[in-house]
Amino acid sequence: MPIRTTLRNLIASAALALGLGATPAFAQITTVATTISGTTQALNFAVSVNPEAQFLGQGKLYFVLLHNNQFYLLSETRGFVPYTGGEIPEYRTMRQSTETIAIGNWNTSAQLGAAVFVGYGTDFFEMLASGRFRQVATLAEYPIPPVVNPYAAYSGAYLCSSSAGASYNATATITNTQAVVDTSRIPAIPVPSVSLPFDGLGSSGDRIYANRSFPQYLVSLDTTAGARYPLALAYQASDFSTSHIFVCTRR
Repeated sequence: MPIRTTLRNLIASAALALGLGATPAFAQITTVATTISGTTQALNFAVSVNPEAQFLGQGKLYFVLLHNNQFYLLSETRGFVPYTGGEIPEYRTMRQSTETIAIGNWNTSAQLGAAVFVGYGTDFFEMLASGRFRQVATLAEYPIPPVVNPYAAYSGAYLCSSSAGASYNATATITNTQAVVDTSRIPAIPVPSVSLPFDGLGSSGDRIYANRSFPQYLVSLDTTAGARYPLALAYQASDFSTSHIFVCTRR
């Protein structure tokens, strides 16, 4: 069962290989396009390949699905065939300068996370040895769920006040991983905007967005319901320079 052992290793390394000690040259295969539409339960999947001229009429086209330490080959006449040893079925013999594999109404719910490869050669082993294959997709949830931003409600216009009593307008865009604040109307801050990564929770539970080196910028987001100052902004140029701190209310 040497081919099954090899392909377990392929999954771990996220690439097909034949155990030859080198990664094959992926550039040997040209995929024209991969299109995916529909839903996980009824996926429309198509991939087109431009084979080299010498393979037309005799070369074999392969569609390989790698999932959970098992691989499956798609046959135009037999559907998906799990490999358990012996014959390795091709999708079909190539006869055209552009070959397209199309699957309609494909229920992929049991194969989420699977890697999809296409390739061609005189046979399966020659294809592997020559590197004439390419990964064209990883099966996911379709349609891809939208990214939900739980902190979108904190984005928008703010009025920020300094300890000296001066007030300035600012706008903020807040996500789970980043805070971007337009500081162009705050004279004490020498840049027109700051973009800061999430840096953890403060001692009071506020979400802290900050950089780690000087000049240092910090945004603190208070997610407590009814917080008077949901946003705070701080700036310090160096260890010995003045700290500028602003507390901000929604406008």
